[in-house]
Amino acid sequence: MKATPAQQQRLLDLQELDTTLARLRRRRTQLPERAELAGMQGELTAAKDAFMAVQRELDAQNAEISRFEDDVETVRARRRRDEELLAVSTSPKEAQALQDELDVLARRQSELEDRELELMEANEATQASYAEASQALASVDARRGELTGAIAAAEGGIDAELAQTAEARAGLAAEVQGDLLDLYERTRARGGVGAARLRGNVSEGSNMALAPAELSDIRAAAADEVVFCPQSGAILVRIEGE
Repeated sequence: MKATPAQQQRLLDLQELDTTLARLRRRRTQLPERAELAGMQGELTAAKDAFMAVQRELDAQNAEISRFEDDVETVRARRRRDEELLAVSTSPKEAQALQDELDVLARRQSELEDRELELMEANEATQASYAEASQALASVDARRGELTGAIAAAEGGIDAELAQTAEARAGLAAEVQGDLLDLYERTRARGGVGAARLRGNVSEGSNMALAPAELSDIRAAAADEVVFCPQSGAILVRIEGE
């Protein structure tokens, strides 16, 4: 294929822009905040599990305390009724039965209140654990929010650079002759590098020195002849004086 040296040199600028685009895309996918956010998934799961476990325990304790409160109130109501009956009873037998029941109810109330007190003390400890678990979960969520915001900001900046670089690339590509541009695109699709400079005896496509015979053949080719790097397959652009 034939192409003027100026056309071939435009490929180096095009390759530089393509390299910049690839670097920006890679940077976008490899943001350190993104990796940190992904690494926090285990921490988030653990914090949620701990929070939910304490919440279930707290709910169970509250339900049990409520049940004991209802039982105590029931016993108190029964005692009040028996005391009222005892106050107006005229039968010694009935009075004794009521007194016996009052004694039983008093013991039952005392047992219930003791158990309720134990539960309330345990509930205080659970409430403290619940507050700690809530704070831990909120801390993880806050950090995740910060990372998400940082990622969005970084992506916005990179996307702006991508758009600017893509626009410059489109303008430059329009200046390259069609068949040369097609060759460049096919070459880049195969090996990742479409065009590279020959600097001395080193091809920047492979960063390796060419063999004397290879270098001789390339140097002997006409200036408008499109040549290729023997190692990388990239279009090898010769600059006069280099």
